[in-house]
Amino acid sequence: MDLPRVVFFGRTGSEALAFFNLDLETWRGGRVLDCPGGPGSFTALARTAGVESVATDPLYSLPLPDLERRCRDDIAFTMERLAVSPALRPDFDLSAFRQGKLKALETFLADRRRHPQAYRAAALPCLPFEAESFDLTISGHLLFCYSPIADGGLSDQPDFDLPWHRRALAELLRVTRREVRIYPAHTIERNPRVHPWVEPLLASLPPDWQGQLEPTTYDEGFTGETPMLLLRRRTGSR
Repeated sequence: MDLPRVVFFGRTGSEALAFFNLDLETWRGGRVLDCPGGPGSFTALARTAGVESVATDPLYSLPLPDLERRCRDDIAFTMERLAVSPALRPDFDLSAFRQGKLKALETFLADRRRHPQAYRAAALPCLPFEAESFDLTISGHLLFCYSPIADGGLSDQPDFDLPWHRRALAELLRVTRREVRIYPAHTIERNPRVHPWVEPLLASLPPDWQGQLEPTTYDEGFTGETPMLLLRRRTGSR
């Protein structure tokens, strides 16, 4: 599937917990960054669990009505592409997928109105946060996802090449004290494989960080494993 731009729709908080292998109780009292947050409901869910959460996205600079319009347009656009995509299993429930996006949007809009300070406009690879500002940073459906189609991604935009991925990952590590979790770490195809850029990115990690792939239970409509990438600061390195 070829996407000409980064689509603006989000996942529900429960979906994010599944593909990041997260137990919010473990992070109670901590600070989490969702980058990019999109119109997702993770930040709202995390707050109810006693986790301070900040979401960042370049489109957060837009007024709420524009964000809602952009999200609804991108959901419709993506659903049209998914309906004819050979990558998805025939039994994948596209209707439930769409409803999840709309549910996430409604929660996002309500939470953004109540807690505007939790949503910051910014884009990788340059974030407006001090070093080690967050205990955990999660990054969903951007890195690897929008790499070139030939490498297993969704787009042939020149913006998200391997050098950009190196800069983006370095920035995610810079603002994080303990862990960075990235999903997906696999190619976007019917039978996914580990994305070919995972290995070079792991090889370029700073010495105080280590990384590994972890399987997830999240169903993205493919056949086979859909892992996430867990990066953890080495004990005693700070």
